[in-house]
Amino acid sequence: MSDDKRAGMQRIRVGLTGLGAVLLIVAISAAIFESASHQPVNSTDPGLNRTEQVVANMVAANATEAPSEPLAEIGVTPGAPAASNSADSSK
Repeated sequence: MSDDKRAGMQRIRVGLTGLGAVLLIVAISAAIFESASHQPVNSTDPGLNRTEQVVANMVAANATEAPSEPLAEIGVTPGAPAASNSADSSK
């Protein structure tokens, strides 16, 4: 083999090894996230599969936990009750 062919084969080996390493890392991280995302299912509807039950429970939980002041919760604006604002303005 000539030096050019050896260098080309070496590049191919390095590239394929790197690609294999990336695919292995992605597969391992996907398996970790999949096992971490299993949540207990509260819905008892037999017509839904497990994924649909999890989504239904998430939607139900989000609907009941609607924030009253979302900007104040994330710290963008100061949250103050309306009663204290009217008391301060009357002074």
